[in-house]
Amino acid sequence: MVTLAFFILTVLLTLLIAFFDTRIFEYSYVEALRNLFFTEIAAGKYIVFAGLLVGLLISMIIDVRIFLSKKNNKTNGNQA
Repeated sequence: MVTLAFFILTVLLTLLIAFFDTRIFEYSYVEALRNLFFTEIAAGKYIVFAGLLVGLLISMIIDVRIFLSKKNNKTNGNQA
């Protein structure tokens, strides 16, 4: 669930940023999305992709730990 929430949050924030770009800079929506993903500032792009990768890895680790915790609680509860 944490990974799904991460994906939904990432997509919604990207759409929100593109919406602001369409209003502030008077771009079309497609042009605003293209400017977000294909910027000419390489350092900024790498920072964004590194943040997305780290966030995805952390959310997957949290999901696995929650799954294992529920699995251990279920097996411990059946033995008692």
